[in-house]
Amino acid sequence: MCECPKIHFYEVEFKLDGMITVPTHKNCGDRLNEKQAATFEKELVRSWGFEQEEE
Repeated sequence: MCECPKIHFYEVEFKLDGMITVPTHKNCGDRLNEKQAATFEKELVRSWGFEQEEE
């Protein structure tokens, strides 16, 4: 798991892990932890212009 303190939107790439794709950090090559993945998803949805409802 990636333990980098700050990950920018453009530093994430997707790699295959078996038959699923996982978001990974380009600089360290490790997969994102759950908190980082949630933050990345929110930034991605916001950049696409979709409103995301809070649960």
